[in-house]
Amino acid sequence: MSSLKNLYDSLKAKADKDFFRIDLTHSNTLNDCDWLNHIYTSPSVRYGHLEYFKSNNDAIEVVHSVFFPSYYKALPIFGFDVIGLGGKVSGVFCDYTPAPYHDMFLQCAISSVKEKHNHLMRSLPEWVDFMSSDFLMISPKEEYKNVEESCVMLFELYLRFVKTYNKNNKFLNWKETVEHIEGQNRYSLGQRKNSKTQKALAKYIGEEASKKFIEDVLFPVYQYEQDNLTKFNLG
Repeated sequence: MSSLKNLYDSLKAKADKDFFRIDLTHSNTLNDCDWLNHIYTSPSVRYGHLEYFKSNNDAIEVVHSVFFPSYYKALPIFGFDVIGLGGKVSGVFCDYTPAPYHDMFLQCAISSVKEKHNHLMRSLPEWVDFMSSDFLMISPKEEYKNVEESCVMLFELYLRFVKTYNKNNKFLNWKETVEHIEGQNRYSLGQRKNSKTQKALAKYIGEEASKKFIEDVLFPVYQYEQDNLTKFNLG
């Protein structure tokens, strides 16, 4: 069993304790590839996604997770991805992305992790301009286990905050909720700009299916009419 499968199992076990889970099935034939997808939801997280993918020739292995908060709760988006190529981890990516809401405690936590692993940071491509200033984009080299432990800690911390927000009665007002919808949409549209994701997946399920998966499962966008939302604003 690979280290990334162990990571996936660990994240799944942690998420299963705090969220309702839906397991996705795939109609695409993947020629003995491993592809597992789960959707999570809770009162404070409207859409969480955990994915594990491993090609049949071990050329690529991926653990992907993203958690979008409820539009009514002032939490950031949490994202955590690990990419393995040829049996070796090549990249680790993690962020508490404000859309536009953040939490100072979470921000301090990821800032501390970035400082700890700063010597491993990659240069950021232009398309990630929607991420936080503490976005972790790391080439872990021989230090992968330490980097993984740091990011799992950030995931666990996010879960703690979600549980707190599940119980409190603090909700965004109407204007803030609309800003949250638009901010989360910007995040998804920004993530779709990463052409490497679709190219990698298209090798296994084809271009049309990969595009649909990215838009419907990986980074969905909430479709709404601003005028329709505005006329229901009673505040």
